[in-house]
Amino acid sequence: MFKKIIFASFIFTFSSNLYSEAEFKTEQEMIIPERYKVGIFKESELLVNDLQSFNENFRLIPQVQKIDIKNGFGVSYNDVKGVYLVNLKKRPVMDGILDGLSLVNKPTKGMICLELKDDLNIPSDEGYVLDIESGKIFITAKTQAGLFYGLQTLKQLMEDSRDESIPIPSCSITDYPTIPYRSVLLNFMRHLDKPKYYYDLIDRLASIKINALILEYTDKIRYKNAPVIGVPEAMSIDEYAALSRYAHDRNIEISPLVQGLGHVPYILKHDEYKSLRDDSNSDLVFDPLNPKTYDLQFSLYDDALAATPYGKYLHVGGDEVEGLGKSVLSKASGKTPFELQMYWLKKATEYASSHHRIPIFWDDMMLKHTGLWETTVDKNMNPLEIYKLWNQNRHLLDENISLFPKNCIYNRWDYSSSKILGNQLAIDWYKSQNLKVIGATSSQPGTALMPRKHSNFQAMKNFCQISTEKRMDGIICTVWDDWPVHFETVMRGSYDFALLSWNYSDISDNEAHKRFRHRFYAPALAPDSCEFQNLLEEALSFWDIVLTKKSRRASYLRLPNEIDLIDLPDQKNPGQWSLQYKAKLKLVDNALNQYTEIKSRIDCTMSLAKRNIYAASVMNQINELQNYSTKLLLLLREYDQSGIGEKQHAKELISNYVDSFKGIRSQFIGVFGKSWLMKQPVDYDATQFDQLLQNTDNNTDWMYVYELCMNKKIAKWISLVP
Repeated sequence: MFKKIIFASFIFTFSSNLYSEAEFKTEQEMIIPERYKVGIFKESELLVNDLQSFNENFRLIPQVQKIDIKNGFGVSYNDVKGVYLVNLKKRPVMDGILDGLSLVNKPTKGMICLELKDDLNIPSDEGYVLDIESGKIFITAKTQAGLFYGLQTLKQLMEDSRDESIPIPSCSITDYPTIPYRSVLLNFMRHLDKPKYYYDLIDRLASIKINALILEYTDKIRYKNAPVIGVPEAMSIDEYAALSRYAHDRNIEISPLVQGLGHVPYILKHDEYKSLRDDSNSDLVFDPLNPKTYDLQFSLYDDALAATPYGKYLHVGGDEVEGLGKSVLSKASGKTPFELQMYWLKKATEYASSHHRIPIFWDDMMLKHTGLWETTVDKNMNPLEIYKLWNQNRHLLDENISLFPKNCIYNRWDYSSSKILGNQLAIDWYKSQNLKVIGATSSQPGTALMPRKHSNFQAMKNFCQISTEKRMDGIICTVWDDWPVHFETVMRGSYDFALLSWNYSDISDNEAHKRFRHRFYAPALAPDSCEFQNLLEEALSFWDIVLTKKSRRASYLRLPNEIDLIDLPDQKNPGQWSLQYKAKLKLVDNALNQYTEIKSRIDCTMSLAKRNIYAASVMNQINELQNYSTKLLLLLREYDQSGIGEKQHAKELISNYVDSFKGIRSQFIGVFGKSWLMKQPVDYDATQFDQLLQNTDNNTDWMYVYELCMNKKIAKWISLVP
């Protein structure tokens, strides 16, 4: 084990790029772990030659490919003084803990020496070799990208050296990614964050070696060629281009996703474009045979490319195009839906290629048109049945191979069950036809407020394993905002994705999330006793159902008058309500205990965290919101079971508690609003077939629609109860 240099006093170093210590410091007494209390340290204890000790004290994300611990003294955080460029004209971006280091003229002790070597024996241009020995640091790579990633590893080592007051041992690290393209996809369909937040996000993703972002703009960009589509609060093309340049300097390539063919209500809802509908009664799908479809779509592509000047790709969407072929032109053509889909893809691909972009295309419709889709998603399908279907239907793919553009990348997406045989057979088919295929997993596949299943860890791990074993060209981690998800709630999933896609290993979610807490918050928060996010996920599973009879809060698709809220107690039949909701009430006490435990752990996190305190504050507000419904159920139970003489007091408690929701809501808005643009524009026009609650209000009511509806119901009930 490393022997740690002990602090004479416990020092808090908050380094969030967005939010100051004063904004989130709690009044709770600071909890000081034993290892940070005053102690004695001997110089001989600085030496280490144990890989296990290294891994316990320096939890790197992602894990490096190879590390050799050497004898001798390494370097400590306080020893690093400057940067020496061996043969570089310009140094890579050095921010965070490396910010402020000056350039020097010779490679003395305490210097970071950066060198480019064309003949470096490493299997990736993003790879590097990091050597630390006798107070000197050497980073060697083939490219600037490799040097940048070597610096990210060094930053993490220096963070731990500073935070735990331990030296970085003498070592040699050889590192490189096994999956070349590692992208996070941000969907802006439902909300937009403040521009400053995206810059901070890029810094964090770059630090864990994510090398790409795909931005699905929808109507959150001010299109010059079709200004009616972009909402007033949208970012401009120039603002997105500036973000792209910032990302490029940090080895993150931003490419756009502009939905095509399907998923276009945000376009076809406008009167100007209704003539481009495939079905005149639906704003879901473009008419693929109307030439004006491409005039409009390509004009949007033009703007999207201008907004991403360093992008290599153009994601054209193309998924979930249901009911294609209803237009007059489509019917007259005699083309099948499959042929219409591929005709559109050919046109989109030709545009991308002529503008020096590589198109990426969601692939589900080809599998649906050939009867193979179920083999990729049905977990209960017998492998023999899957093989049978592929043997029967594969010829439909083979015979139409001429319709598949060769210069397109086919995006095989699966957010829960990528190890299903049909999914793997689909990947194998692409590769057998020399078509490029990348995967897509998700850190938020579709639950209210937060991801579940430990940040969807196992599903993500499975697809990263498949992508590694099948030597796929890349993998995307999607973040869908159809649910009121704050990006801080998916940061753990993003770190998991970085961990598994750079250097896949059979790591457990417990170990991965211990590594996450160490890296994201502070080393002191690595122990299992500090894990709160899994507990919050469990609590939200009860919150999903606590106020409803049968439905779940899986999404925000329902309008308020469709919510099946629970009944309220009847004074004339005391105890009947408690019997009616006996199953729910059995879970109430446990839910309240969970809330208390989660709050305690979050408070501890906010006390000990050295970075990313804002993330913990977001989780804290989610915990407060979910607890409101549980406590409300408890008060209703007390009313139902109270005696006649106690009913009035119980009713007053319920009334006062309902009034307190204004404060919970205000706090929630206050925290979320530090990064979110909280409101839709006043004149926002919800699409015909996309009536999500957040698209129907110009305030934040949709985020607590169940609570607000229940509060309204209770207010009426109180007024009628004697």
